[in-house]
Amino acid sequence: QTWIAAITCLIGVGVLELGGDGGFGVNDIGWGDVWSVLQAVGFGTSFFFTERMMVKEPTQALPITAMQCGMSALFAGAWAYLDGTGAFAGALSFGSPHGAWLLDESVKSSFTLPGLFFESSFKNIALAAAFTGFITTAGNRVGETIALGKLSSSEASVLLATEPLWAAVFANIIIGEELSLWDGAGGALIVIACVATAIEPAWLREKLQISYDQEN
Repeated sequence: QTWIAAITCLIGVGVLELGGDGGFGVNDIGWGDVWSVLQAVGFGTSFFFTERMMVKEPTQALPITAMQCGMSALFAGAWAYLDGTGAFAGALSFGSPHGAWLLDESVKSSFTLPGLFFESSFKNIALAAAFTGFITTAGNRVGETIALGKLSSSEASVLLATEPLWAAVFANIIIGEELSLWDGAGGALIVIACVATAIEPAWLREKLQISYDQEN
């Protein structure tokens, strides 16, 4: 059942990501898609370990979340430092014209705190980064950690895979981005995957005519 839901969800996310007005753009797959898949693998692994920790220590949601956010901040800080100093010949800048920004006094004050919040051209970026850090990262991690004390990591992973569906919905509502037939198909597959995780296993095996030997 979990594998059915996971595969259905993966296909749904793929359709939602690659589908567009021009059809299913397999040729549009790029490094961004690869990093997104690796991100999903990372989150799934973290859910597995978080679930095990919450089973052992069900009252320690906040300390577990604090450690997770702390590690994220550590790696992000290390990346920012290496990018800002132009390490690895600027490879970590990914083509940005502002590589080695920590060494450039003309942009250093605007790219770091607190100047980031006072630079008018970066104010929206700073607010978006703050919202992402405090609300959609730290706040969400608290909720996810508490939920993993009640759900299995596989169920939580499928439910959280609805993220691109909600992104598409809010993009349509807030910035007027048009949804295509492919978006609808991908969203439907993700919803089906979520429903599949909630169905009683015995009922699902009966409908799919899957034999199950409980002794094995």
